[in-house]
Amino acid sequence: MTTFRELCDELRCWETESLRVERDRVIREQRKLRARELALTCVLDERDALAKDQAARDGETESQSQRKRKTAKKLEELPNLGSAAMNGDLSQDQLDPAADLADEDSDEEITETAKHTSPVELQKMAREQRRKASREDSVKRRNRRSLRKWRDDDGFLCGRFEIPLEHGGAIVESFFDQVTERMRPATGEAWEPLDRRQADVLIGLCQLEADAEHQASEATVGARVDMHVDITLHGEATMCGVALPDEWVDAARSNARIQLRVVDDDGAVIAEDRARTFVSQKRRRAVVRRDGRCRWPGCTRRLRLQVHHLQPSSWGGSDDTSNLASVCAYHHGLLVPHGDYVLEGNPNRPDGLTLRHVTEEEREQRRLDAMTLAT
Repeated sequence: MTTFRELCDELRCWETESLRVERDRVIREQRKLRARELALTCVLDERDALAKDQAARDGETESQSQRKRKTAKKLEELPNLGSAAMNGDLSQDQLDPAADLADEDSDEEITETAKHTSPVELQKMAREQRRKASREDSVKRRNRRSLRKWRDDDGFLCGRFEIPLEHGGAIVESFFDQVTERMRPATGEAWEPLDRRQADVLIGLCQLEADAEHQASEATVGARVDMHVDITLHGEATMCGVALPDEWVDAARSNARIQLRVVDDDGAVIAEDRARTFVSQKRRRAVVRRDGRCRWPGCTRRLRLQVHHLQPSSWGGSDDTSNLASVCAYHHGLLVPHGDYVLEGNPNRPDGLTLRHVTEEEREQRRLDAMTLAT
């Protein structure tokens, strides 16, 4: 086997132009192989056949491994960018942000731009695009949530799920992390692998829910989660790199403890505020005890209820109990400010709330009226 030093000595006998040509060829071949690796990753990921320790096996960080899966999934939907990757026209540092930027309509344009743009500029363009979050974008992300389950031939229940971080994903992640961390082994015993402990959490959670449905005599309030929201120098809000519309922060006021941080263009924290709770746990419990169930007409859900602002703060609504009502997680996503329905009336009366559809014109007018009153 030739050593690295021996190879260098051999190449020192080559002409400079030959070295340049060979180097260009090797880089292009590396890029082509990388594209083939992404295709293999895409298919294995579809089959849920990638090892739990795949990142460690590949000598990568978990974030690098997740980034690879995300890019692979996008390339299948972007024929121009996928062809450029297969031809070796783009480095990996160009390919990743280009995959974030492109969609079906801009595939050809972004592909040509990426070939002549530095990775730093492409990453900046991707960050700028992520910041352009709207309520419609957030609703589309929520509608992408999914959980599939199936039985295999060996008698296992298998599954796959996708939940946007801002629409419950962060809550699920935080819950599983906290519970699995508390599942400590007996003294002298080894820890169970993380994936086994998380499976036990899911089983226990389903059993708890089934028991509670039969045994619960009163409504229960859902868990509160800590959210770290980053505010960029341009004024946009993000969470874990995901751009957040103003409506998201509005909707999270009553069910999350929010910490705001100011970050620069590189993501470094410049300043941060203390974690704030807008609606206290005592008030949340009082609202759930008062209502006893989800206040969406016809819903009888009583467990893990969330608290909803009838009039969002962006519409001038307060955090008083007269502006709060209990709703289940599903119906909460259908109500303003995210959804297209509003519960209005007096929540202190059992029959005091009615459901009504809200038009975009009314939504915008209510927001403008609140801004006028604030000034």
